[in-house]
Amino acid sequence: MPDRPDESPTEPPAAPEPAAAPERRPRLVSAQDVDDADDVLFAHPPRVVRRWLCECGLDYPCTDVRFALLVKSSAEAGE
Repeated sequence: MPDRPDESPTEPPAAPEPAAAPERRPRLVSAQDVDDADDVLFAHPPRVVRRWLCECGLDYPCTDVRFALLVKSSAEAGE
């Protein structure tokens, strides 16, 4: 009998056993959760929103425009 496992005679690997039927996993959500989600999606439909965009790509008024408007209103108030 060999002293080390790497010196032992190797046997061919056993044939894999046939795959058993997949285990039934518990559902992540319940049927009530799905019904509630349907209700929420029905009550919150998407809607079209229009907004102004500045030429720089940010929402209008961007910080530069706000600052310019502040400067102009200050100048007009001082006249």
